[in-house]
Amino acid sequence: MRLFVRFCVFGCVQGTTMMWKLAFPFLAALLAVGFGGLTDVDVNDKGAKIALSHAMDEYNRGSGDDYLYKVVEVIKVQGQAVEGYVYIITVRIARTLCRKDSIYRCKFVVWSRPWLNDWQLLEAKCH
Repeated sequence: MRLFVRFCVFGCVQGTTMMWKLAFPFLAALLAVGFGGLTDVDVNDKGAKIALSHAMDEYNRGSGDDYLYKVVEVIKVQGQAVEGYVYIITVRIARTLCRKDSIYRCKFVVWSRPWLNDWQLLEAKCH
């Protein structure tokens, strides 16, 4: 997103004051939110669920374990608008067919570009 702002230092035309009175609340709202900053995302968000599904598929494919892992609890979801959308998802996962004490806390970073049907797991950290 590009934001164009015209600054008038010398020789401002009449009506510029009114333009700034109208534009200032809009600009203040944009600056308060920030550009491309992390925001909290609802755990039931459709994009977040798709991102988590892709993350778990990739994690299970690359884990080298004979057992699959599944999500036990979604702890936190955040997002950031970039060229697409990056989801940062913190979850607890457990190995299927295992004892209850085999639960891990994981953080997944997933980059989504839905117009390309592209989802990439950028980071998977579990402990």
